[in-house]
This record gives sequence, structure tokens and C-alpha cells, in this order.
Amino acid sequence: MYHSVIPVTGDHDPIVVEGNQPTHILIFNAGPSTIQAKVWNEWSGKLRGSYSENSDEANLNLELRPGNQKVVQGSLIRLSDKDNNQNDKFKFAAVGVRFLYDSYYE
Repeated sequence: MYHSVIPVTGDHDPIVVEGNQPTHILIFNAGPSTIQAKVWNEWSGKLRGSYSENSDEANLNLELRPGNQKVVQGSLIRLSDKDNNQNDKFKFAAVGVRFLYDSYYE
């Protein structure tokens, strides 16, 4: 069972995890579109009125095609529609997320 089922569309890039500590999650793409998971190892959020101390570029960019699942760990994990330069009829994916380990509970 998944803790959350999240829609991902061309204009909706949901954040799955955001915090100071890394969290392990399982991501399953039920499709029909291909998605990309962007993972930052460290994320401090807004510090002193600016996000500039955080990296603009993700540490990992993972492609998940329909039916794929991956386990990732990160402090910030965001999902987006993978632009594969095809005229896809469906620009939508349903993504299941299961939290495997959260260091907050140590």
C-alpha cells in the first residue's frame, strides 16, 4: 500500500519530501506518462530571507517510465513530467509514494 497517490501533470510538479533530514521513499509511476524525480541530498529551505544557499540544481534526476519504481533518499524530492519531445496524448501520471525511513524518528 502507498502512503500517498500524487498526480503529476505538465503544469503541476509536486514536492513529495521537503525537510532538513533525508527521507527514504519508494516511488512508483502508474503512468501513463513518463516522469522525472529530482532529488536534492541537502535542503535547508529559506535561510535569512533567501534560498540562495541551496543548490538550484538537483543532485539526482531519475526517469521513471510507466510501471517503474525506484527507492530514493533526499531532503527535497520533487516530481515533474518528463519532456520527451513527443506529442503524447496523455500528459498525466499517477504516482504512488511509500515512506520507508524517516531519520526524524531516530
